[in-house]
Amino acid sequence: MHITSKLNRGVTLIEMVIFIAIISVAFTGIIMVFINTGKYSADPLVKIRTIELGQSFLEEILLKKFDENTPVSGACVDFISNTRCSGAPNGETVLQADAGESRGTFDDVDDYHNLEYCGANVTAGDPSCTGSCTNLVNESGSNISTDYSGYSVCVRVNFAGNELNNVSPGTGINVLANDAKRIDVIITDPLNSKMTFTSYKLNF
Repeated sequence: MHITSKLNRGVTLIEMVIFIAIISVAFTGIIMVFINTGKYSADPLVKIRTIELGQSFLEEILLKKFDENTPVSGACVDFISNTRCSGAPNGETVLQADAGESRGTFDDVDDYHNLEYCGANVTAGDPSCTGSCTNLVNESGSNISTDYSGYSVCVRVNFAGNELNNVSPGTGINVLANDAKRIDVIITDPLNSKMTFTSYKLNF
């Protein structure tokens, strides 16, 4: 008597089709994982570059005087109202660069208000800046627009003393509106994400 073992039979066509279908689904899933990983792997580098750019601008601005008329040796300026300072040189209430000044000669934080820079392949920055977007340069005036292709910088400066009265814990002193300025550096990256770097400069 001849007995045929089931172990010797081959794979049927239906089993082969099912096997190919399962492998195809699994392979598609693996490919999608690789695609998404590649798509977002640059995100950390983009964020690092954004932070570098934002901090460099903010540090540069904070080294400048509070106001055009702030004495070189320090001390406050008088805004007549909304200030605790009196008998000092008058402060400027219009926040803008003074006539004839450029980035290389900026000497107070107001000068940076509405400053806008664009890296390569960018024609406009954040809409809160209404100036013209020029090639991105560093503090020394070197063009770095290619190094920061796809990035833009927008700087806003506003009186914001009242905002400091809402912080906790408080200082115990009521800060008047014109005795502090808020500096916002808004960086837009190549992925069109925005990061705002903010600090305050006080009138003292």
